[in-house]
Amino acid sequence: MAIRIHVGGDVIYPEMVKYTLRTIFFNKQSQCSFVQEQDSAVLTVGVGAENDVRVSPRFLGHLTPVNAQGHVVLEDGTTDFITTIFYYINSLQEYNSRDLDDYGRFKFANSLQCKLNFIDKNFVQQLIENFIGHQPKLSSLAWTKRRSKFFLTHDIDSVYGATKEDGNYAVRHMKFGQVFRLMFNAAFSRPDWLNMDEIMKLESEYDFKSTFYWLLIKDRLNSDYKFSSSKIQRQFKGVADKGWENGLHKSMGGYGFRDEMRMFGSKPAGNRFHYLRFALPEGYDTIEATGIPLDTSLGFSEAMGFRNSYGLPFMPYSLRGKRPYNFVEVPQLIMDRTFFKDRKSVSEIKKTLIDFFEANKYNCVFTINWHNNFFTELKYKGYADIYRALLEYFKDNGIECITQSGIIEEYYKPEMYLLKRDQEVEAKK
Repeated sequence: MAIRIHVGGDVIYPEMVKYTLRTIFFNKQSQCSFVQEQDSAVLTVGVGAENDVRVSPRFLGHLTPVNAQGHVVLEDGTTDFITTIFYYINSLQEYNSRDLDDYGRFKFANSLQCKLNFIDKNFVQQLIENFIGHQPKLSSLAWTKRRSKFFLTHDIDSVYGATKEDGNYAVRHMKFGQVFRLMFNAAFSRPDWLNMDEIMKLESEYDFKSTFYWLLIKDRLNSDYKFSSSKIQRQFKGVADKGWENGLHKSMGGYGFRDEMRMFGSKPAGNRFHYLRFALPEGYDTIEATGIPLDTSLGFSEAMGFRNSYGLPFMPYSLRGKRPYNFVEVPQLIMDRTFFKDRKSVSEIKKTLIDFFEANKYNCVFTINWHNNFFTELKYKGYADIYRALLEYFKDNGIECITQSGIIEEYYKPEMYLLKRDQEVEAKK
């Protein structure tokens, strides 16, 4: 049974408040409805102290400051849970930022996650639990928590790079036979990094499946392969034929989504921006315009963890449209290159990842991006072993693998957010 909620007329952004409450109730696998008459409500929301739930009269999105604990607070110093949750989930700290890195990305160093040192914490989940705990009228509900799942992905940036990168490594380590082998494979056989079948074979040993994100533009900013070539198409089609999934890896440069989707051959189910190069809110606007139902670009390249401090896929909110966007965002939590840049040892990386999984056994989808070149054993030696260790951990602990299509089925909920305004009917009882 849905909890009846009344949002008072003194709330200046009622749709943002309703969106946040729907997100909270969905997180707890429950439901809420909104009533026009305060007397018929179980829970009241408003600015005044007479309400069960108070929100700031300055609900100003990304202009709202947070305190030293990362909370938006009311004038009496208590936490405004609704505003704080909305602020983090939607990454409003990033909106219209001008201090970007060389790739045009929001800098991790400028983030609250960095400044307050909680990039590894599912902070929004903690806020949701505290919000529920502060509401006596909600304490009798049968709240549930979701067991965490994992989402395996692979960005296919390069398939011919082994000759240069692994070749240079082989020369430095006097492995000259490997240099000849790499050159022969690139010229006459199959390039070492064109290894989708090997990745699928490894995952199939554990009954897991993944998604491969393909670059469609070949140039110095993007891929070193031609997507339409017979070699690439055999791998691309082989992925789908075996029951794995494909997605678009949106290129950098002046190429439009429409052209790339036409090259892809059909509308992709999901996208990830190359180099995670997108800015907010424009990136979200662009995704929605394509009609692609899933994006998984929300992650920091510099650090493992929660870029928006939330562990689950979600439908972000459009400040301009005053409604949720019509797609689901799946935060990327883990990427191989983050560790490679830090030059961490294989044993250190394994321990860091397992500790992270152990600390987040509930209410997370562990989105993992392991590039195809990290499955080879020269320059990236040891990373295939790390990946296998992760699969073994998930298998041994009964953690479920969720696919791109599975995420869409579970988390793409336009009907919950009533995106078609003519569908919204206020509860009368």
